[in-house]
Amino acid sequence: MPYERQMTELARGATAAHGSLNEVIFVDKRNYDSRLVFSDGTVLPVKHRLAGYDIRRETYAFPIAGELGGTDPFSLLTFGYSGTGPDCYETFLSSLGFKEPNVVDIDPPLKLRPDGSRVSGTVSGDWIEWEDGSDKTPLEYGKSIQ
Repeated sequence: MPYERQMTELARGATAAHGSLNEVIFVDKRNYDSRLVFSDGTVLPVKHRLAGYDIRRETYAFPIAGELGGTDPFSLLTFGYSGTGPDCYETFLSSLGFKEPNVVDIDPPLKLRPDGSRVSGTVSGDWIEWEDGSDKTPLEYGKSIQ
């Protein structure tokens, strides 16, 4: 698979910086919006430019971007179709021990956890409400629960 080494390095760098990956929240299929939720509390939006997230904190990603000719390695983490992007996301997740890293058939909103469990959600206004009763997730990155 192309980019396998780079995705494995990206996963290692992210977990070295933020601890284990607790879950991935797939928000919107139209723009491949997903968020990586780490044990240190960091929620890293994969589409960080759209979300206004300051990617400069993720220094481990810079050498990988250099290897990719300046391509943002997070931009390769896409889902919902069969192709290079989902292959990259699956490599990223499986290198972190996710049991069911298949992201081809993801239908957001959905949470994917390391043990392979999936939690479906429903959009309600500006929020995602989860079927397991866990805390709501804002559709807009950075919005906090009032």
